[in-house]
Amino acid sequence: MDVGIAVFCLLAIAAIASTRFSARFGVPALVLFVGLGVFAGSSGPLGIDFSDYALTYDIGLIALAVILFSGGIETKMRLFQVAIVPSGMLATVGTLITMFVIGLAAWWLTPLDWRHSLLLGAVMSSTDAAAIFSSLKGRGLPSRLRGIVETESGTNDPVALLMTLALVEAITRGEFDVAGLVVRVVTQLAFGAVAGVVLARLLVWLINHLRLEAYGLYPILALSGGLLIYAVTNLVGGNGFLAAYCAGLVVGNSRLAHRHSIATFTEALAWGSQILMFMVLGLLVFPERLLPALGVSLAVTAVVLLVARPVAVFGTLGLLRGLSLGRYTFSVAERTLLSWAGLKGAVPIILAIIPLRFGVPGAEYIFNVVFVVVIVGTVIQGFSLGPLAQRLGLAVAEPPRSPLRLELGGDAPIGANGHRRLHRPRQPGGGGEHRRAGAALRRRDRRRAARRPARHAAREHGLPGGRPRLPDLRPP
Repeated sequence: MDVGIAVFCLLAIAAIASTRFSARFGVPALVLFVGLGVFAGSSGPLGIDFSDYALTYDIGLIALAVILFSGGIETKMRLFQVAIVPSGMLATVGTLITMFVIGLAAWWLTPLDWRHSLLLGAVMSSTDAAAIFSSLKGRGLPSRLRGIVETESGTNDPVALLMTLALVEAITRGEFDVAGLVVRVVTQLAFGAVAGVVLARLLVWLINHLRLEAYGLYPILALSGGLLIYAVTNLVGGNGFLAAYCAGLVVGNSRLAHRHSIATFTEALAWGSQILMFMVLGLLVFPERLLPALGVSLAVTAVVLLVARPVAVFGTLGLLRGLSLGRYTFSVAERTLLSWAGLKGAVPIILAIIPLRFGVPGAEYIFNVVFVVVIVGTVIQGFSLGPLAQRLGLAVAEPPRSPLRLELGGDAPIGANGHRRLHRPRQPGGGGEHRRAGAALRRRDRRRAARRPARHAAREHGLPGGRPRLPDLRPP
């Protein structure tokens, strides 16, 4: 028991330390986490024997729910409102186009028949929220495009999951109900969005009105509520992933007590979920089994990066431009960057576990191909995404990260938030600028101080507007 705890903690510390290398050199963190899992697996030096696909699948689902809830909290409502229409088109029409293009290429490149090739396309059709939320930070992407990619990654999982389940059922039972599949997709998306928004409003009300003595319980309350929304939505027939993302979006953009502690806690849990999920996925992999299909896997990777995703993005956004009569227009550079920013990650690998659980023939071959495509494609995109944005003239300067943060404890009022100020050290020849800024701040403080007594006097005389007015001193 103690040995297991020690090994797990050492791997976790190594994974956390590797994020420093990831941020500095642009290597996606998920690749490093998976590498640590492979290192610890049965084919690595540590030799940990792990082959429980059912447990891995359950861990992946819960981890994705936490990641999506945290991603929703970090997403600004303004960006979401701008991105929801193109993201919705990419999450539905774009996902289907990606599936068919990859399936057609797999039917030509691999020994799989057309049904198994479509299954491979369905597994690979969605982008990954964990990979995108962590990989796009600090890459200088415009907020509009980043919002579209992040919202798409939070909403396209239901389509890929339902297509995967439908194709598994078609292969194992010989049944494929297209009309029923369309109804299930629409129903789950609608129920997921509505349940996420409605239940999240109840969660916000509970957080703001439940006066707890221990302030550290508020983040746990928020996370428990987010996972409860995920589970309840699945039970009523909706999509829990979409509900978790919408719930995080509502919670993060509402007037909320203890907002900073909740956001910090969920971000930490999202990172922990990524580490656990990708390391467990790495434990499942046997590197020697990847070699026989390595050439085919690299060819499929090229198709995914250079054909399937660009065709889906250019085709879907072109259709959207026509349907909206030019309201949603994207330049060639923007569509190119959106094509390259569709990172794969844990979701395709988790979806590849479904055929293994149902005993689909050729499921292990599909899993090995998907694993190689995800790792190789993510490495290529992670290294080149920032330089591509600069080459296309779309890169924007990221705000500098403050090396010092001061936090105030205590019972924060509803809607309280923190404000960040960046104070640069004085540079030679820059004293005049600092003096002018200081003088402006002092003048502002004097104006506020002069207005404050008048406002207090106005409130004493019952004037809600805070505008000073002399009382009536005439004799009765």
